[in-house]
Amino acid sequence: MNRTLIHKLPKVELHCHLDGSVPINLLKEMALEQGMDEKIMDNVRAPEDCEDLKDYLSCFDVILSVLQTEENLKRAVYAVIEEAHKENVRYLEIRFAPLLHLAKKMTPKQAITAVSEGVAKAQEDFPIHVNILICGLRKDSEEENTQLFEAVYELKAAHVVGVDIAGDEAQYPNEYVEKSIGYAGENHFQITMHSGECGCARNVLTAMHLGATRIGHGVAIQNDLEVLKEVRDRNVLLEMCPTSNVQTRAVKSWADYPLRFFLDQGIPVSINTDNRTVSNTTLTDEFMLCVKHCQLTHQEMKKITLNSVEHSFASLDLKKKLIEQVESQYN
Repeated sequence: MNRTLIHKLPKVELHCHLDGSVPINLLKEMALEQGMDEKIMDNVRAPEDCEDLKDYLSCFDVILSVLQTEENLKRAVYAVIEEAHKENVRYLEIRFAPLLHLAKKMTPKQAITAVSEGVAKAQEDFPIHVNILICGLRKDSEEENTQLFEAVYELKAAHVVGVDIAGDEAQYPNEYVEKSIGYAGENHFQITMHSGECGCARNVLTAMHLGATRIGHGVAIQNDLEVLKEVRDRNVLLEMCPTSNVQTRAVKSWADYPLRFFLDQGIPVSINTDNRTVSNTTLTDEFMLCVKHCQLTHQEMKKITLNSVEHSFASLDLKKKLIEQVESQYN
């Protein structure tokens, strides 16, 4: 399992934030266009050891300052997809929070449409399938998040296949978003939720009860066998983001990273970058780290990739096509 092989193998990524993954050269270009010093973008890389998730999230402030127009959102998502294509990612779900892009009077519907158009353009140019997840934010009110999901429902934009809840889980547990996620479930959205990233396995339990069929991160369940059993029984996939989880102290160190434990327990998992730029990583890097620290094998990487396809929010026809591609290239 060397880097050249891993780079060539077909990959699937389910947990990739748009704002945290814009290539730094494009961020600097956008900064210059807005009369800012491009060096400000040198601050978007998170420290290898953050104080906590809140410290990690502070890196996004400067990024968001240049992602407040429809044109820049289109350019940003196109660039993220191009980078994913370079390492043979065959299917990518990009998530973003429209309410973070309204400083210059753009509406949520305009932001979603812009990202959708950027995805369409990238898919014309690169052999990769891409879908979009819309993030509600824990810090926002139930009314704001419900209105956001209502806008998503009304817009029915191309490539939008599900919703997510993100943000400071420690301060705003899942009970803060019960109404808005309830609306999403009633209207047949596919749901994933950031949960179990900040030490609370019970947030994973409530996320599942609210209708989440995937969990963003979920590493805290390694310490709660009851919740772990329910995740396994429900066949809920954990979207693991190794570098990010170590950076934010979701786990103490690589020695404590639970990937091997979850694989041995039969928990479906996917491996993801979370934020390619903020965490200074790629999906190839993430798999390399899992080989080094978790003894991930070739066959396990294949299984993880197939699990990612099966639990993706893609159409059944696309899932079938992707499974055939993965099987063929691995063989």
